[in-house]
Amino acid sequence: MRLSLRCDHAQSGVGLVELMIALGLGLLLAAAAGHIFLANLAAYQLHDDSVRLTESGRYAIDSIARAVRQAGFTDLAESDASSDRGPDIVGWDARYLKSTTPGVDQPLTPAINGSDILALRFRGAGKDGRADGTMLDCAGLAIAAPQESPARDDEAGWSIFYVARDQSGEPELICKYRGRNAWSTAAIVRGVESFQVRYAVPQGDGAFPARLLTATQIDALDEQLVAQGANPQQRAQDRVRQSHWNRITAVHVAILLRGTQPVRRDGLDLTHDLFGAAYGDQYAASDPGTRIAESALPPATRNRLRRVFSASVQVRNARIDLS
Repeated sequence: MRLSLRCDHAQSGVGLVELMIALGLGLLLAAAAGHIFLANLAAYQLHDDSVRLTESGRYAIDSIARAVRQAGFTDLAESDASSDRGPDIVGWDARYLKSTTPGVDQPLTPAINGSDILALRFRGAGKDGRADGTMLDCAGLAIAAPQESPARDDEAGWSIFYVARDQSGEPELICKYRGRNAWSTAAIVRGVESFQVRYAVPQGDGAFPARLLTATQIDALDEQLVAQGANPQQRAQDRVRQSHWNRITAVHVAILLRGTQPVRRDGLDLTHDLFGAAYGDQYAASDPGTRIAESALPPATRNRLRRVFSASVQVRNARIDLS
């Protein structure tokens, strides 16, 4: 008896052509998925940076506005409101300060993109030399009421704002304040490329609306004052009383803030007017920093989001003498 063995199983597999097609389709799907992922990541970064930019800008403006509103405050129950003291609001155009110098001593140039200095002084509140927590400087420190009358200058609280770079070169809005033992500084927000200030000063006859002037223009008006007095000390006191810095009724501030991430894909050639295009057209050349062209900024920072934040803040404790 003869046995015969036969295999009826046919062999099957994938050819080279089919393999190449499968690999090609896989690569296309992976590329599409990667593109979608990158697009979503870019959209997320853009949204995240926009939110952070908005929050930082609002915080910066709120911090400045709060300081402006309490400028010139004096608790009449604890101290006097002598008009012989210096102005409670002063400023400089296109200047910055050192953190180690007292107050606003020795303003320096060149400032970052023509950024200004805004210095605000106020008296504290409380009893028996203890602060009640209602009057805070820009660093959040409570300032006590003066213990002497008339109050000494070194008992006043200060909130001083200007722009300087941190150790990495990023521009920051700086708060300078008088600490318990020495002057100190703290960063308010990062990425401030320009900080600009104008001041509302009533006309000589009290007419409104008031003029919006720069610090340089106010100083020029003060130079024209004719001081009265029998001796140099009296004339100096008269100039202090007459100073247009004492007449400020509102402060208009604007900042140009940039984001932290390179999220833009446009032409990177925008122009930012801190006080509006009309003001920029007329005064950009004489008031540096009020118009910022991205084409003039360092190339490595041009692809960041930028936004202008501004506010006009009424001075609650204005000392106006139009005589």
